[in-house]
Amino acid sequence: MTKTDERMALVERQRRFEWELARDAQTRAASQYVAGKTHDLLNMVQIVELASLELARRCSPDAVEFIADLRKAADDAKHQLAALMALARPDPVITAGDPVGAALTAAVETVRAASTIPVDLHLTVGAEVTTRCTAGELAHLIYGLALDAVADDPGDRRPAGTPPGAIELFVRERTIEGAPWLEIVRGARAVTEGDHFDLRAVEAIATKNGGELAQSERRGGGTEVVVALPVVR
Repeated sequence: MTKTDERMALVERQRRFEWELARDAQTRAASQYVAGKTHDLLNMVQIVELASLELARRCSPDAVEFIADLRKAADDAKHQLAALMALARPDPVITAGDPVGAALTAAVETVRAASTIPVDLHLTVGAEVTTRCTAGELAHLIYGLALDAVADDPGDRRPAGTPPGAIELFVRERTIEGAPWLEIVRGARAVTEGDHFDLRAVEAIATKNGGELAQSERRGGGTEVVVALPVVR
């Protein structure tokens, strides 16, 4: 398999992962919709409960059994809707993912194997550091950042036959507002024009795991990309 074939295989792997992320986003959107409608129904049930109390005060003793049935039905509906709400909008559970150092190192080796572009990884975090990301998610962060950096770029003004420079990746810990965060920084690209590989998957992974993606233009050209993720102890 040539380097071109290996790079295309990496691109295809990243695209498949994007489709999985899109399906997951659709599922979350559907759950939020169900949760919203369930909340509305709970409000209606509460109105029935209040109305039954008023009926009990105003109606004759002959209506006691009917009102009791009404209140029981409302109470049953309330509990069932509450259970549905818990399924549609579960309480978030924050758990530690896989160790960052090993996952990122393995991902960088995969990128090196699939490209003639060298990748310089500057890893300054302990082996025990974890975020919410799984090893697979961390790998796809690296794939996306690397593919964007080496995308074919017609705006590249290097002399013909000159290989692009190395991709610089810096992984470090920072304290933000008293909390530990992990930053994955991709050094500025040498060029800013042309079609780049999009970073949709990278941003989606960061957002899903409580982090964010930021891009900034650098003096002299190029764009630096920073993925920030909260550290989970």
